[in-house]
Amino acid sequence: MPTPRPAPAPGPRRPGTRHLLAAALCAQFALLALAPAHAELRVEQVRALPPLPASYEQEPSLDARLAWLQQRLAQTQDPAERYRTLRLRFDEYFLAYRLSEAAPLCRQNPPLREDFVYRERCLLATLQSEDEQVPALLALATEARTLGKPAAAAEVLSGLAWRQSQAGDIAGAFENFEAALSLVPAENVQLLSDLMMDTAASYIVNGDEAYIRKGIALLANAREQMERALNDPADRSDKDMLRDAILLSEFNRGIAYVLHLGDYTRALEHFDRVNAEPSAYRASALSFAALAAAELGEHERARRYVARATREPAGDFSPTVQQYLSCYRDLAQRHWQPGHSLASCLNLKPDTTTEVQLDVYKRLSRSEDPAIALAGLRGLKTLFLDKLEPQLRRRGSQAASKAELARLQRESELKSVVLRQQAELQRERDATHTQRQQFFIALSLLLGAVLLLIGLQWRAKKKLAEQFEHLSLVDSLTQLGNRRYLEQHIGRELAHLQRARRSNPAASLGLYVFDVDHFKSINDRHGHGVGDKVLVTLSRRVQAITRETDLLVRWGGEEFLLLARLDCPERCAQIAARLLQAVNGTPFAVGAAEPIPVTCTIGAVRLPFIEAADAPAWTNLVALADLALYEGKARGRNRWVLVNNQALRDAEGLAQALQRPLQQSVAEGLVELSTG
Repeated sequence: MPTPRPAPAPGPRRPGTRHLLAAALCAQFALLALAPAHAELRVEQVRALPPLPASYEQEPSLDARLAWLQQRLAQTQDPAERYRTLRLRFDEYFLAYRLSEAAPLCRQNPPLREDFVYRERCLLATLQSEDEQVPALLALATEARTLGKPAAAAEVLSGLAWRQSQAGDIAGAFENFEAALSLVPAENVQLLSDLMMDTAASYIVNGDEAYIRKGIALLANAREQMERALNDPADRSDKDMLRDAILLSEFNRGIAYVLHLGDYTRALEHFDRVNAEPSAYRASALSFAALAAAELGEHERARRYVARATREPAGDFSPTVQQYLSCYRDLAQRHWQPGHSLASCLNLKPDTTTEVQLDVYKRLSRSEDPAIALAGLRGLKTLFLDKLEPQLRRRGSQAASKAELARLQRESELKSVVLRQQAELQRERDATHTQRQQFFIALSLLLGAVLLLIGLQWRAKKKLAEQFEHLSLVDSLTQLGNRRYLEQHIGRELAHLQRARRSNPAASLGLYVFDVDHFKSINDRHGHGVGDKVLVTLSRRVQAITRETDLLVRWGGEEFLLLARLDCPERCAQIAARLLQAVNGTPFAVGAAEPIPVTCTIGAVRLPFIEAADAPAWTNLVALADLALYEGKARGRNRWVLVNNQALRDAEGLAQALQRPLQQSVAEGLVELSTG
């Protein structure tokens, strides 16, 4: 499932009806205070201002940029210029999380009505508690919808729903997720897909059985939509990303059945679809499938899953993930080998997700072996004391919602289970009256911990897939971000580009795809260990010449991708030349008999590549840079090739050009190439 949004700061939970009404009225007054106060100023006047000089973006630090803005503010009395300058000061503080300094600027410089981003940020900066933020954000979403901005309204509601979910207002979160889904335009496929996955995660993690099944149905619906896009030749979505998302939806449905519903037969149906082809989820799916088959008594089938899982490459799994996957395989083997060791389950790492720890320790506590059962109960106690009790102390009153009622019912059920286990362990382990008395005291304390633990489970658990997100964001060899890391962060860079071009129309992004020349021959001559060291050394050299704002990722194999902010078109070629020099400047000392000379070839494009409303998707521009890389290979390697647009006018034209050799597009005058 998608990566969750940042959790809101700890604060009071959802208030009662009377207090909520009072908070809503206060929030309305806050909105009026932050609503447009510049009656004589229009947003068009601000947009018509000349771009800010490049010296502003080039300031090296936050303090330097703030000083630059303060000096500019003192030099002008123009209302539009003052509004823009004060708004930039607010953005600098807000993006640096200095909210106490950002908030006064919202009162000094109230946002224009059409400036929705500034208005939402001002609400978050000036309203400190959830009781104030919730009604204010609801009012803002309503206004966006009234003004014909459904996508903006859906974004606000989705962010609000996630904050409510984290704060324990499950009913409010469900309501706003569903409202966002009803508002998002059908043509906004990315936002619709994200909302469906977010909503399904919230249903499965926080809901009762009815909501869990509703979340499963939502995942099935998302899969159907993705399969239609995958099989539609006219659809321009990234097919590999669609296939990966389809497998992820199957995996998450399997997890819902195995961890939340105990329907092991249905879980196996979904895990087997994941296991049928290579993916980042197969090793996990095989481990959980082994547990499901063992629970069903299909021991031979479970043995096959365990054997396949142990042969599956570890990939980007962290040690924590490897440990609890091993634990689930050991739990499976325990079904046909009663004496099989469960050492991997008895000391789960502290950063193991709460959901996994709770599930494992509950399974241990049901063991017929008194020592294992007691270890499971002790694990539940430690989980509560070390991780959950400090959070509970910061939480307010319980949310009056369906999810809360379901939680109380679950607490009652778990209480009965724990009391039965208490009686069984007493009969098996206590030989004297004193020992029985001590045991009752320990279990009484543990019972209170478990009850509080379950309360937190239904109010504050992260999204269902967060426990498995460890395996998707960081390349284990180079420690760079990987392809999925770029997919999660490129939206931020595209948004920054839009803001930067308002003040500097020459601003752009440089997109560079590069790989090691003759990498296979390096592996063949020196071994794969040396080849890995070459990739690590290359990544370190490139990191040394990049800025904190640049995005450098390992794109796959020996291929890397860099996304860099540019203040002028000429900078694109300069960065390409610096990349080339960083790699081939000196040979690589990587443990071979002598340093190895290494070169690379670079393909590059600039964003925006086409100045049009229907600009091409960034994935198509990656494909274009890839064509430029292969053109550089054809020209002898150890060079960069930059593709410049000449006659392409829209995304459809680019898509057609990508189906032809790059030299044909050059011959037709659609693009030109520069190299160095």
